[in-house]
Amino acid sequence: MAMLVLKVLFHFNFVDTITAMLDCTDRPVLQAIFLNSNCFEHLIRLLQNCKVFQGRLDCLAVSTIQALTAVMHKSPAAKEVFKERIGYAHIYEVLKSLGQPSRELLEELMNMAVEGDHMAVGILGISNVQPLLLLIQWLPELESHDLQIFISNWLRRICCINRQSRATCVNADMVIRIIETLNHHSALHCTCAENLIALLGSLGSQSMGSEELLQLIRLLRTEEPKQAHPYVIPVVRAILAMARKQGMASALQYFNLCHSMAGIAVPSIQRWPGSAFSFNAWLCLDQDQVDPSTASKTGKRKQLYSFFTGGGMGFEAFITCSGVLVVAVCTKREYATVMLPDHCFFDSLWHNITIVHMPGKRPFGQSIVYIYVNGQQKISAPLRFPAMNEPFTSCCIGSAGQRTTTPPPSQIPDPPFSSPVMPHRTSLGGILSPGSWSGMLAKPELITKMISAGTQDSEWGCPTSLEGQLGSVIIFHEALQPPQVKALYLAGPNCLTPWKSQEPEVADLPSKVLLHYTPKACRNPICLDLSANLLHGRLTGNKVVNWDIKDMINCIGGINVLFPLLEQISFLGRQMPEKSVGETLPPEVVTPVEGDWVVLSSTKASGRKVPSILMDVNVLMAVQLLIEQVSVEKNLQLLQQMYQHLLFDFSIWNSGDFPFRIGHIQYLSTIIKDSRRLFRKKYGVQFLLDTLRVYYGYNCLNFQLCGILDVLFSLLHSSSAPDQLFLLLFEPGNADILYALLLHQRYSDKLRELAVNITFLLQGGDNELIQLLTDILLCIMWKGIERSDDEAWIERGQVFSALTKLGISNELLRPSDEIKLNLLEKMLEWSVTDNRDSKALPTHTENAFRLLLIVQDFLQAEGLVNSNLWTEKLLEELVTLMDSLSVWYSAGPEAAWFSQVQVQLLLGFIAQDNLQVCAMAAAKLNTLLQTKVIESQPEACYLLGKLEGILSRSIEEKTETYSFLIPLVRTLVSKIYELLFMNLHLPSLPSTNGSPSFFEDFQEYCRSDEWKVYIDKYIIPNMKQYEENSFRHGHEQMAVYWKDCYEAFMVNMHKRDRERGESKLKFQEHFVEPFSRKARQENLRYNSMLKQLNSQHTATLRQWRAAQLYLLSERGPWKQHPVHWKLSNVENFSRMRLKLVQNYNFNSHQDASDLRDNLGNVTQPSSESLLLEVVKQVKVSDLEDDVAFFGRDEKDEQSQKEKLILSENCELITIIDVIPGRLEVTTQHLYFFDGSIEKEEGVGFDFKWHLSQIREIHLRRYNLRRSALEIFLTDQTNYFINFNKEVCVCQIFLFTVRNKVYSRILSLRSPNISGTRSPQELFKASGLMQKWVNREISNFDYLIQLNTMAGRTYNDLAQYPVFPWILRDYTSDELDLNNPAVFRDLSKPIGVVNEKNAKAVKEKYDNFEDPLGVIDKFHYGTHYSNAAGVMHYLIRVEPFTTLHIQLQSGRFDCADRQFHSIPATWQALMDNPNDVKELIPEFFYFPEFLENQNGFNLGQLQISKEAVNDVVLPKWAHSPEDFIYKHRKALESEYVSAHLHEWIDLIFGYKQRGPAAVEALNVFYYCTYEGAVDLDALTDEKERKALEGMINNFGQTPCQLLKEPHPQRLSAEEVVQRLTRSDTSTLNLFQHLTELKSFFIEGISDGVPIVKAVVPRNQSRSFMSQGSPEILVTASLNCIIGTHGWLPYDKNISNYFTFIKDTTVTNPKTQRNMSGPFAPGLEITSKLFAVSHDAKLLFSGGHWDNSIRVTSLTKGKLIGQHIRHMDIVTCLAIDYCGIHLISGSRDTTCMIWQIVQQGGVPVGLTPKPLQILYGHTDEVTSVGISTELDMAVSGSRVSIFILSLLCHLFSPSLQCNALHLYSVNGKHLGSETLKEEVSDMCVTGEYIVMGSLQGFLSIRDLYSLNLSISPLAMRLPIHCISVTKEYSHILVGLEDGKLIIVGVGKPAEMRSGQLSRKLWGSSKRLSQISSGETEYNTQDSK
Repeated sequence: MAMLVLKVLFHFNFVDTITAMLDCTDRPVLQAIFLNSNCFEHLIRLLQNCKVFQGRLDCLAVSTIQALTAVMHKSPAAKEVFKERIGYAHIYEVLKSLGQPSRELLEELMNMAVEGDHMAVGILGISNVQPLLLLIQWLPELESHDLQIFISNWLRRICCINRQSRATCVNADMVIRIIETLNHHSALHCTCAENLIALLGSLGSQSMGSEELLQLIRLLRTEEPKQAHPYVIPVVRAILAMARKQGMASALQYFNLCHSMAGIAVPSIQRWPGSAFSFNAWLCLDQDQVDPSTASKTGKRKQLYSFFTGGGMGFEAFITCSGVLVVAVCTKREYATVMLPDHCFFDSLWHNITIVHMPGKRPFGQSIVYIYVNGQQKISAPLRFPAMNEPFTSCCIGSAGQRTTTPPPSQIPDPPFSSPVMPHRTSLGGILSPGSWSGMLAKPELITKMISAGTQDSEWGCPTSLEGQLGSVIIFHEALQPPQVKALYLAGPNCLTPWKSQEPEVADLPSKVLLHYTPKACRNPICLDLSANLLHGRLTGNKVVNWDIKDMINCIGGINVLFPLLEQISFLGRQMPEKSVGETLPPEVVTPVEGDWVVLSSTKASGRKVPSILMDVNVLMAVQLLIEQVSVEKNLQLLQQMYQHLLFDFSIWNSGDFPFRIGHIQYLSTIIKDSRRLFRKKYGVQFLLDTLRVYYGYNCLNFQLCGILDVLFSLLHSSSAPDQLFLLLFEPGNADILYALLLHQRYSDKLRELAVNITFLLQGGDNELIQLLTDILLCIMWKGIERSDDEAWIERGQVFSALTKLGISNELLRPSDEIKLNLLEKMLEWSVTDNRDSKALPTHTENAFRLLLIVQDFLQAEGLVNSNLWTEKLLEELVTLMDSLSVWYSAGPEAAWFSQVQVQLLLGFIAQDNLQVCAMAAAKLNTLLQTKVIESQPEACYLLGKLEGILSRSIEEKTETYSFLIPLVRTLVSKIYELLFMNLHLPSLPSTNGSPSFFEDFQEYCRSDEWKVYIDKYIIPNMKQYEENSFRHGHEQMAVYWKDCYEAFMVNMHKRDRERGESKLKFQEHFVEPFSRKARQENLRYNSMLKQLNSQHTATLRQWRAAQLYLLSERGPWKQHPVHWKLSNVENFSRMRLKLVQNYNFNSHQDASDLRDNLGNVTQPSSESLLLEVVKQVKVSDLEDDVAFFGRDEKDEQSQKEKLILSENCELITIIDVIPGRLEVTTQHLYFFDGSIEKEEGVGFDFKWHLSQIREIHLRRYNLRRSALEIFLTDQTNYFINFNKEVCVCQIFLFTVRNKVYSRILSLRSPNISGTRSPQELFKASGLMQKWVNREISNFDYLIQLNTMAGRTYNDLAQYPVFPWILRDYTSDELDLNNPAVFRDLSKPIGVVNEKNAKAVKEKYDNFEDPLGVIDKFHYGTHYSNAAGVMHYLIRVEPFTTLHIQLQSGRFDCADRQFHSIPATWQALMDNPNDVKELIPEFFYFPEFLENQNGFNLGQLQISKEAVNDVVLPKWAHSPEDFIYKHRKALESEYVSAHLHEWIDLIFGYKQRGPAAVEALNVFYYCTYEGAVDLDALTDEKERKALEGMINNFGQTPCQLLKEPHPQRLSAEEVVQRLTRSDTSTLNLFQHLTELKSFFIEGISDGVPIVKAVVPRNQSRSFMSQGSPEILVTASLNCIIGTHGWLPYDKNISNYFTFIKDTTVTNPKTQRNMSGPFAPGLEITSKLFAVSHDAKLLFSGGHWDNSIRVTSLTKGKLIGQHIRHMDIVTCLAIDYCGIHLISGSRDTTCMIWQIVQQGGVPVGLTPKPLQILYGHTDEVTSVGISTELDMAVSGSRVSIFILSLLCHLFSPSLQCNALHLYSVNGKHLGSETLKEEVSDMCVTGEYIVMGSLQGFLSIRDLYSLNLSISPLAMRLPIHCISVTKEYSHILVGLEDGKLIIVGVGKPAEMRSGQLSRKLWGSSKRLSQISSGETEYNTQDSK
């Protein structure tokens, strides 16, 4: 044991000794010795062998790591040796095996990374990143959470300390390592995980690749759908950190010139093309991490550039060791420098440096250098300009270059680095001369210096590389102007071509460029020069590529990829930590700069789904910041979208709390105030009212209206400028609405009160209104009636009667007596005016007197009740009137009466409490009495009695009235003293004759008994008597007057009621109806607005669902398993529905299986509910097949030219459902609007197609009724539309609707569409029969076309296409198609193919008799094609599975009745004459229907108990694909070709009906024939539905196309004979593979490989040019394009073709070039080129700037350049239709582009791609597209990715040279190992043609992959191949530039006379024409 301890101690000491030994000056020598002695292996072995000693094992591990660090310290070679011999993976396993590590060990690993103390990482930097990767990997294994947190904290600190550290970590793939560690999230502490994710954010801001981002997104997938991943918030924060790069822009790609030997060598420049020198570059330099003590005095100078001649003269610029820029010019004698002081470039930031040397303009003029930094001129100084007449032979950028000789150190002092910057553009006024400065204005020594040539190294330090990062570099041979420098800076470090901008400053820059290097166009070691001078540089060092997350998001799916993160955040709900919402919500932060790729509409409805708890002020602030940022960027399109779908979408904002909502509204208010005009139109008052109504108006219309009226009321009350409001309200119709509101009972009382108040305000308020009404009445009463007779006064009196009546029955705003008083006052006033006039008439006087009487009566009647009526104004007017009347009534009986009235009125006023009134009246009466003669005792008693009563009350109440009355009493007493014998009765009465004490005396006397007795006894009785005698008559008269007035009023009121009725009608007409009309218009507008909102919401939902489909798909970032499939409705050109698409709403139908087996719930679902389920399933899942949705609003915004032609209700018929809707035809488009009620939100069958896309329209039957159309489009989609107006049962009308639509579409698109009506006419006009007879089309294509013309459609199961059973042998092991016995007899119906059944069938027909005479005789009660039969065959494929279950009432049919075996099905047909099902087209092309891919439980057979799964195949078929292949071969066989016409006669021809049908035993149930039933004659809905169901179940017989026998097909031999006789027909080389000959054409591209040779497919040919040559396009590796003449047939010459060479290819002056250059290092292959089908355009990829370029082949000019990919475009392909182009790129995406057509001619590409396809994780290497199948396929370096697929997929595997075959749906069918490396390949018909780099041309069978003939040896590598469109020739491009043409030919002598023939009027020389007639010797490979 002791020995063991000693041994271990020895080991410890040994290891420590190594570390100590290496800490010396001879470290490199010792390191070399240790490396040679296998030190690493010994140290690791030591660790492994000491596991037994656990105690100090950890210390040993620490010592070992220290020793390893010491050995590798500052030695790149040692690190490489360690990596190769041991590797960090091995050391990790060793350390892990020692158990849980200590903190010391982990710290030592960090020390190893920085090669020192990890605490000093800021000084040391990361020297070895591998230990950090090891630590990251180790984290999940650490059991101590404290250690996890400790390490993760330090990792974050070390890796993020500066830009260099981040770059080091990124380049070592640390990001992927972190994500791998995070995948173990159950083992990581949450703080540790957050630290790692924060580290990710920091590293990602440096660079984040697409695969890394994809892995990060996939990290967040959860098991449960509604669950949030624990990392979701930190990850979103990290992504935002990556996107929010702080500080200035940084170059994503750069030259890393850190190594001292790095740099770019520039070729010699023989002659400088211009007169100046300008240098522009982006660079970034870090502070040197060196020990200052070791630095030499002079240090080193970091070279920016040096351009020297052989004599050592030239330009140079460098950065000193202090980070200062120095610009130098070297002449033969001097080395002159200008430096930029006070600007240190060692700041780790990217700078744009421009240096301009400008020579003097005059012979002795001053040469100046200008230095710019970041676009700003920093300095200008005089600096000599060297002679430019010698070649520049030593040129380099960022490189140390050639060392100069170094004489003794100069005595010139070091340049002062701390000097101040010179004033801007200082002219230093002197010329540099040898050895001295002269005439300097400032201190030139601060920035300028001159030394002897050759001493620069000792003065400025030894030259070394830039030791930093260099971005793009441009050198100009002319001087740059300041605006140009600014423009170059503003273009940024990542701009590929800075002069592509629209700025005028940079327009002429390309012509001044000497050379242009950019990292993007560099592949080590070649640096492409992008100028025309082609001075390609040579890079020493390496190119670094960083990726911006904003770009990478667009490489993995666009902004949509992040939306599931937001969804997860919403699941967090209330558990969310604070502050996270605001940081995570706005995804737009990570939109790309251009904004082009963002699916803007994806943000449209994003807020609607957000839980209200997440909607807080942070969200509002984030949105505000975002909108402000977009405003600053001036991206108006994005801003409008944000306004519409974010800021003004109240569905987002009305879910939060009140402060949040009010904050939003306040923000809206602010931005609207700032720019009213911008918002008024779209977001004005109407928008706000609608918003209130939509979002805040549930059941509170009254409340809203009240609010609006309240606002209006307060504005009218308090507005500073009410006039505008009044003007607005008085506009016609506006104020009327207020009256209309009063009428509706549904409005509340409060609302109506407000309306009235506003109306009053409009009239001026209550008082003003009453005053106005009073004035009106007065005017009418006084001025309107000018007479004074009784009748006139009765009219006037009616007003008072009306007021009395109103006052009794209503509560008036003012009491009626007040209104009367007001009237009377005014009447008195006007009367006074009338009588005061000098022209006063008696009428006026009479009126005045009558008025006095009314006033008297009014005051005596109502004044007694209401003392307030005795007003001062009334008294004043009365007194004034009395005065004027007293003139008229001075004598006579009227005078007495007038006097009485006067006295009575005045006494009444005296009796009032109002002292002012009392005083006035007393004074007036006193005046009257003084002149009045009182002769009558009763009158005197009356006066005294009245006054006494007032006096006594005043004395009792001690009021001041007494004092006013004393003068009057004194006057009266003195007047009547004698008349009433007062001296007798009142002896004690005080004297009235001026006694000074009368006032007091009389007051006292009034209390005496004497006075009281006198008054009571004498005065009162006489007074009453006087009143009775004098006033009673007047009262009676007035009573009669008022009675008359009232009666007249009542009569007039009845009259007015009548008039009011009439007025009501007028009010209705002028107020109510306009209001109702406005209300209706408003409702229409409002509903339209709601519909538009809904359309937008629906469109957004659709886009979101479509995005989700990708996100969750097999290759999507959020993929979910498992994947299920269903049949798509897209077709290829042979009408095959080949494609399966993902079924996102898969149902296993286990409940249907349980019901079949009696295990489930017996209650069967109703057909309605099941139908709804089917509809829902299909509607959601059919989305990917649907056409993109176009809302109605879009149509309104289109050009005014588009007009609606017709609109009809209709039904869209699909195999799943009948969708009600509306078809609209405009002058440009065809629209269908889905009208389904139960459709799910965001889902529907709406579509829109341009009329030019309609290929065919066929009249169709639906349910045996001619009421439908089927529309076929150019992209192979089709729609079946039925017109069915149920309100009208008139059959003619039904036809009219269908035919009207048909005629209108034909009239709009007649050139495209054949306009024949009947199927027979269509068939006859098509010429198909003759084509088939001549074998120009296949049997399959003929049958499918016959079906189409006869009305058979995939859209209606009752009219599904019908195909024949063609075989009878399903039991043999091999299928012999040469044996007629294996075929079915096609001349007989399937029911009697078995002879045994024929007799029974005939007897059944003969014996059948319907007693009612309705049902005709028939042979078969079932049909050969019906809906049930189609579902029977297709039960394993959705949606047919669901339809089958629906048909079977919610369950699967029992297993024995299902389609489970092809041999068994055939046998059942033979045994059962009642089963007459023919086949469906799928039996000939669709193997998937034979497999139970979805795993449905189809039950067990009763007898064998065998489970029904995949269909049992015939013995001769080894797989479903094999069955389809052989079955299709059988269909195309000679036997079937010879007899198919017999079956056509039965189904479509003359044997379909009539006597021939009876004879052929081919009559079916009457309901299956067209015209047999009249559905429209049935008025009962139930009966009609029942009959429709019966038709569907029975099936329908196709339309009859022929009424005479169909001709037989020619045999193959007959066709070949015909072709050989014809001079103008081409031979299909695949039918003559044994006769192939090769011919070569040279002189096209001698010595340069041909990379593309193709004859485009659809070259337009006018009638005149028929027979003239077509164009054959070639492209060479040197970018030269050729367009040659090509004729594929000419039987007069041995090669059977004519080739006319394009002479421009060999003439340098006329050569047409593709614009380049291509990316360096990229292999130029045919995949990079595509030619438009009319041979006018060449599309090319592979260019250095990621562009797709479009070149005109006729002009040879670049006409388009599209940069949308983030990296090099690697492959292109055009679809068969020539409509779409697909591009694949290194950025892992594919893009689909639309080829723009003008007048049917391609002219370029659309500016933006139609669609971007994602899913690859590596460079895309090949692409294909099929528009008709809605498919694209792409392959990458690591995988084939099937987005959608072409018919067959091939993958030449590069690793093992194998050819793989895949089915259309991605199933691997087979592979073949190849001996050679495939260089190009094309699939043609049933063959694959391949060329290889070994020079072999191979032709293989498409299905078996076997060679069809021995490969043809072309002797040289093949670069491209293509097959001509007639399959007549194969074009092969070879490496030596020869074009080989392979075709059917014969080595024969040219026929005589051939040379003299004239070629189509051409004047071309024979040498051009006959250049391809030389046979090329190809040896067959053995």
